[in-house]
Amino acid sequence: MSVEQEIAEFLAEYPETQAVEILMADINGIFRGKQIPINTLGKIAKGEVYFPITTSFLTTNGTNAKLILDEFGSDPDRRCQMVPGTLKPVPWALRPTAQVMIETLDKDDSAFFANPRTVVAKVLERLSEIGLTPVVAFEYEFFLFEVGTVPPEPLAPPNGMPRAKDANCYNLDVFKDYEPLLAEIEQAALAQGINVTNFVCEYGNGQFEVNLNHSPDVQKACDDAVMLKRVVRGVAHRHGLLASFMAKPLYDEVGNGLHAHVSLLDEDGRNIFALEDGEERLKHALGGLMATMPAATPFFAPNANSYRRFDAEWFAPVVRNWGENNRRLSLRLPMSDVANRRFEHRVSGADASPHLVLAAILAGAHHGLTGKLDPGAPLGEFDLVDFKDVLPSRWKMSLDTLRADTVFADYFGGRFIELYLQVKESEEEAFHCAVTTADYDQYLRIL
Repeated sequence: MSVEQEIAEFLAEYPETQAVEILMADINGIFRGKQIPINTLGKIAKGEVYFPITTSFLTTNGTNAKLILDEFGSDPDRRCQMVPGTLKPVPWALRPTAQVMIETLDKDDSAFFANPRTVVAKVLERLSEIGLTPVVAFEYEFFLFEVGTVPPEPLAPPNGMPRAKDANCYNLDVFKDYEPLLAEIEQAALAQGINVTNFVCEYGNGQFEVNLNHSPDVQKACDDAVMLKRVVRGVAHRHGLLASFMAKPLYDEVGNGLHAHVSLLDEDGRNIFALEDGEERLKHALGGLMATMPAATPFFAPNANSYRRFDAEWFAPVVRNWGENNRRLSLRLPMSDVANRRFEHRVSGADASPHLVLAAILAGAHHGLTGKLDPGAPLGEFDLVDFKDVLPSRWKMSLDTLRADTVFADYFGGRFIELYLQVKESEEEAFHCAVTTADYDQYLRIL
């Protein structure tokens, strides 16, 4: 279907629409954009929408990184194109509103190197060259908080029931307290073509998990993941609530993770991990993930708070390891029949860009498969984790590890890696230099 036809069919189905929100997913997994009147929607089809070149690689708080100013400080505009299939209604909006995703084009109308979707496309091309198609599914964890509380307080049951303390993991009575809100989130997701499979009460007080259905359309899976965060936050905001995907919003609670389930299909549509040599190829993929995991940590943990989540007591992986059916591990092989053999990557926080997270995972798997890398011995389902091979535990260490790496420059492009590091190193330096309330609490009276 052409973009023009998609727009015509949408307007025929939703003739009352008054505005459209134009959305661009940046390297932080945050949407940047603007709202325009619906009668200017045709400009998108004609390629007459322009955004500053830095829009897709702003810092988390929406500024231009200090280290990119020499090259990009003039911030010229670039033409943007609509991502097909993303024109959808916004059910939580105050007035009839649509939304559509766009991505930046380079000056010659080629794919712009800094788009997260461009990075995913590069890795998918490498997998296609060896006849493989990924099938992926994401799991997101998030907290619902009362508005106006710092530190944040978990949301009390909207139905007036007494607040249930502690985790209440998988507790259906507690789930019922929040069911109307979660059902509204689910319906809003489905209205946008996002295939949500289930919600559960997770391990944190006021924490929930939402799962997306597995898909062989990797770009759409990533688009849906970042869009789902917007759905959850949008519906919560409409009810005067705060939904947060911050990696570690509460020091005494579990953090929010973004887990990815991945299998690989051959050209005949068969899961390669289920074939005669499936176990060997699965180990090779895991070997690549183990080898690339330290350098990939800046994509899995993209800001200072991300590293507060890395706490083994709260089921957040801190060590490179793998094994069957053990949630302490970075790479877990879930229980499944042979046909659905897959790995679950558990390192990333919910604060990361799903595009870059999945690109890093798929690059690692490709690296292992083509190099036939050995992941080492697995851990059993009840084994404890030793701490002999920990991941970078602080932001600066993590960025330094990526800067010393050569593998991801090969997969993502050296120019993208350098740009990503410049943005994140600028953020890290600014965060390190900030004087926080913790400084005052710790030192002001004593020193």
